Amino acid sequence: MRSPLVYCGPMWGGKTEGLISRLVRAEIQKVRVRAFSPSTNTRDGELSIRSHSGASFPATSVAHAEEIVELSEEIDVIGIDEIFMLDGVPDALRELTRLGKKTVMATLDMDSDGNIWDSVGQVLGMAEEVVKCPAVCTVCKHDAYYTYRRPDAPSARVLVGAGNFYEPRCRSCWQRGQDEKARRRGQGEFFRTAPELP
Repeated sequence: MRSPLVYCGPMWGGKTEGLISRLVRAEIQKVRVRAFSPSTNTRDGELSIRSHSGASFPATSVAHAEEIVELSEEIDVIGIDEIFMLDGVPDALRELTRLGKKTVMATLDMDSDGNIWDSVGQVLGMAEEVVKCPAVCTVCKHDAYYTYRRPDAPSARVLVGAGNFYEPRCRSCWQRGQDEKARRRGQGEFFRTAPELP
């Protein structure tokens, strides 16, 4: 396996599915494996990472990426889900690589405004392999590489467990949605905004 390996793309693109598949394969090969998930990722609880298809893998919850280095001394392959939610990933990745550990990660590469997550950009630069995972556009059914946030969504940049506020879109349909939101704001229209999630 090339390492670091990153599965990235929009929501519902199968990124976590790819991560789980790699970890299961490593287990079958009798390699020592451990998975980690950010403690802020409360979507599926703290004991596993789970894909939208239902596949799961046991995981340890961590608040900062440096914990992964501390907890991986006897581990050969490390899986990390949702790295965009986790502080310190680039530095932890450098140390894990120096120690000869194999790493495989899954993450959104951009937020719903099309901005690259800073730490993810650094990780992609260090990766030996990047797998872009498109979803299916909810509007036109073509490949979707963007995550669109509905106008009624809360304003926080990260909404954990709030899939009902997002949809995958191709670039054209995402841009049309962004333009429509901007137009409505310019005309003074108000969206009914949901309360902030806890």
